[in-house]
Amino acid sequence: MVLSLSCGGAATEHETLGDRAYSALQFADALAEYRLALVQNSENPTLLAKVGASALRSGSLVDAAQAYIALSEVGNSDHRTEAADGLDRVARAALEVGDTEALTSALNGLQKAAPGRALGAFAPQLAREIGDGPPSEEVMSVLTYAAAAAPDARLLDSLMYTYAAVLRQLGRCEESIPVFESLLRRRREPAVVDAARVGLGYCGNLVAGQYHGELQQPLSAEEWYRRTIRGTEGTVYGRRAYLGLGDVLFARGDYAGAADAYESVLFGAQPGDSLAVIAYQRLNTLGQAGTDIP
Repeated sequence: MVLSLSCGGAATEHETLGDRAYSALQFADALAEYRLALVQNSENPTLLAKVGASALRSGSLVDAAQAYIALSEVGNSDHRTEAADGLDRVARAALEVGDTEALTSALNGLQKAAPGRALGAFAPQLAREIGDGPPSEEVMSVLTYAAAAAPDARLLDSLMYTYAAVLRQLGRCEESIPVFESLLRRRREPAVVDAARVGLGYCGNLVAGQYHGELQQPLSAEEWYRRTIRGTEGTVYGRRAYLGLGDVLFARGDYAGAADAYESVLFGAQPGDSLAVIAYQRLNTLGQAGTDIP
């Protein structure tokens, strides 16, 4: 009983010291005291709110987000509203300083604490800030929410591109390709369309090459090469896909199809073009093999 009262008294003392520091605008000191008080009662809504506020004011944005998320999970409806407001402030502060970790944490927490609250206000800055940050599953989640709340079609496309680009960075090229293809079909924003074509070209050739080489699935490889060509015709990525398609068809004995593919590599080639050099070598190989291909 004495120990329990002692612990309770210590928690109250730390909270009081935190309140004094907060009133004196010494937010880092207040945060330290509130954390000590929270050790004795980790699910105290009042303390969690104080930790969140002092962390936010001291610039510890990730800590602030975590405190407000905890508040939303242990408190009543009023506390959840307070937590959502706090997470909104954390997200805005994170955008101002470019803190992607705090931003993703706050927006993920906000989506859970207040699912009906629109994230569209964050979408423009989100597209700029997250696009250059490190890829992560948390970023993917936030981009999904923000895209759903995007206030206009062009911003939606920008967020969709960022989503696909993060998938690519995470090594999930096969998942990113349908998104790139969708952006190419929509053709709303020229810069996004150009970037999506590059993304499709890179990922399409990578995935097709994996099916052709590592996985030994030539039919799937052919499908991925043709899919890449449809979206990147006339670009270096399209020509590279034609080269890969030719190799797949040659291995299968479709020499006429392989020749057509290799000849397509030559269209638009500049003198000394490395892809054209390889295509010429492949065509010579076809001729030497007695395939009757001119």
